[in-house]
Amino acid sequence: MVLLPIKEPLTLQMLVSGLYAAGKAAKMTGKRFIVFFALLLSMAGALFAQGFKMDGYFNSGLGVVYSSDADISTSLKAFGADSEQNGFRFRLNGEYSTNAETAGVKFRLQSQSRLDQGGYFSIPYVYGWVNFFNGIVYLAGGLVDDTGWQTADWWINDDTGEGLGVMLKITPLKGLDFGFGAYIMSQQPSGYNNFLNFGGGLPNFKDIMPKIKDAKYTFGASYTLAGIFYLGATFRLKNKAGWNGRYYEIIDIETYGYYYDGRQESSQLIGEFRFLMIEDLTAIIAASIDNIQEFDTAGNTVITQTFAYKLGSLSFGLNTAEFIYNRKNVFGNRIPYMPGLLFNLWGSYEIKGFTPQLDLTYFLGGQSKVGGDKTYMWHRKGYNNYPVYKLNANDNRWRSVIGLRPSLRYNLTPGIFVEIGDMFNYDFANYNGVYADSTDPNKRYCFSNVFYLEFKFSF
Repeated sequence: MVLLPIKEPLTLQMLVSGLYAAGKAAKMTGKRFIVFFALLLSMAGALFAQGFKMDGYFNSGLGVVYSSDADISTSLKAFGADSEQNGFRFRLNGEYSTNAETAGVKFRLQSQSRLDQGGYFSIPYVYGWVNFFNGIVYLAGGLVDDTGWQTADWWINDDTGEGLGVMLKITPLKGLDFGFGAYIMSQQPSGYNNFLNFGGGLPNFKDIMPKIKDAKYTFGASYTLAGIFYLGATFRLKNKAGWNGRYYEIIDIETYGYYYDGRQESSQLIGEFRFLMIEDLTAIIAASIDNIQEFDTAGNTVITQTFAYKLGSLSFGLNTAEFIYNRKNVFGNRIPYMPGLLFNLWGSYEIKGFTPQLDLTYFLGGQSKVGGDKTYMWHRKGYNNYPVYKLNANDNRWRSVIGLRPSLRYNLTPGIFVEIGDMFNYDFANYNGVYADSTDPNKRYCFSNVFYLEFKFSF
């Protein structure tokens, strides 16, 4: 955290002088946003003193990307593996709270991945909050992003979402929380810079008036028995708060129905259990059940297990995930998708600021995000599930991938590191044409490799 201490009271003369100087600088440089933001931080430091806090980070990297696909050239790409973002990620989080911590405001300024989605900077969240009755009742309103019920597992690492609206949380007993949220818009995913999307563009809030039944409603509950366990769950009703705009313009909803495939528009349940009794042990089981509104024909279930243990300078862990798909009576007499199984084994050792690490991944029913789906993203979760339909009861088609990543991280300070690594993937399948190129239309495999350099600065 960065605290902005007050050095002298803010006077009207100081404020006017600051605004004049900022305006003059903006006119000369044309960078009005940067000047305004710098002025905002200065005013925040003077006005809010010790109640104003900031933190954030910058992450980026560069990789040499190779694929055995004869039609893909070896290339350079900028990518932040730690933040899982193309190009880079910059985040600045700010919070102001009263001395008694009974009310406050939170915001995030962000630049990452897709600058064509909302411009260079987006505001993933900005909301005010208040506490009543000695912290028993918590109310937040605005563009909300509360992580109180977000899972801590390796794969899901999410809750059922918030957005533009209000959230109520009640803590009647120590460790027990439950609450409710109502939202009229959802933020887009991080790959879209978390911007608010209305029919493909930025929203005019006067136009955002969904019917009562179409808003997004979420429910959450959790219980923590200190030093023993944590148990939590969140649930979301189906809604039309994704505002992606496609089906409003293209598909006759009265004839074909609404698809509920926008951002967080499906009905979803996420649950999690954390074992807390052993120090330095991470043990988490989480599950996500999605598309509940049409579970027989489109239901997706993900179950994950996250285990890690730190023994002095040595750390090691195992992450697993199972993917189950309900596709009853879809496309004639086809049989549902084959399930997917993911295993990720890793180990690291810290010595004098250096941390070598080795990751080994096997994904039955999945592919890499480098050579597999050709999105060329080499973060440690750089794999995705690829469900394959069984054409009949005897069909045993599948896709798989084996991944290996050695890396070496140098920690300059606790908040700054540089990492060098190499990610190797072997994607393969047992049927023809999966990875076809101009030299072989029946090709069943693809080798891919990324040699990369990574940097992260946290403050």
